[in-house]
Amino acid sequence: MAHFIPCKRTFDALNIAKLFFKEIVRLHGLPRSLTSDRDVKFVSHFWRKLWKTLQTDLKLSSAYHPQTDGQTEVVNRTLASMLRCLVQNHPKAWEEALGQAEFAFNSMPNRSTGQCPFSIVYTKMPNHIVDLTILPKCKSVSATHTATQFSDMLKEVKAKLIDSNSKYKLDQDQHRRYVEFQPGDLVMLRYRKDRFPAGPCPKLNPKKFGPFPILRKINDNAYVIDLPPHITTSSTFNVADIYPYHPPDESITTVSSSALKTSEEGGT
Repeated sequence: MAHFIPCKRTFDALNIAKLFFKEIVRLHGLPRSLTSDRDVKFVSHFWRKLWKTLQTDLKLSSAYHPQTDGQTEVVNRTLASMLRCLVQNHPKAWEEALGQAEFAFNSMPNRSTGQCPFSIVYTKMPNHIVDLTILPKCKSVSATHTATQFSDMLKEVKAKLIDSNSKYKLDQDQHRRYVEFQPGDLVMLRYRKDRFPAGPCPKLNPKKFGPFPILRKINDNAYVIDLPPHITTSSTFNVADIYPYHPPDESITTVSSSALKTSEEGGT
């Protein structure tokens, strides 16, 4: 189940914790684990100490690889699509539309489970405003108009959710690469500009660097690499940035005399 809660960019770890307890813990209780990115708020001493005291396991995504927590990234993109649909020409009213977006999202059946979040969490579907339109003796024109407008909005949002999910799945499946490494295997790492400093000539930086040995496997999508001390970036890499190392061919390259003669004539 997703909860869409507005907050400010200036919120620190303490404010985020208060907001989490106010909006999430009061509804679902303390979580057994929390998955987040490596934002400064989620790696602070306060945040780690708080959840360690509450016996909640913190799981941080791989650095510079948002696909590690792909479910959250998909929900964020879906929320953006829904808000664009809801606010139309009033983008500053996005906060007022969060409640409608959350209700529509949690009423939408999931492709993987075949059930909507409401059915899974509460074992039943909630009453929709759409259901009120079939009540008899509804003589209020404004009430009928509101219910009809909300019904049309839900249908439009659900259609957009289905279309977005289908496109995301098709696009990701086309670029997915299935590989597996064992501890001790030598690998090459893809050079990412956001992970390493650009340097004086960024366009001439190597596409890959290494080789480095695999230290341990976290799961099928993440590995810990044994990096040298002078590389200060996170040692956890996603499998998309890891490539098997193939040593260079040790055979001696021979140049024929005719080719050598031709090159000498060209030089003169």
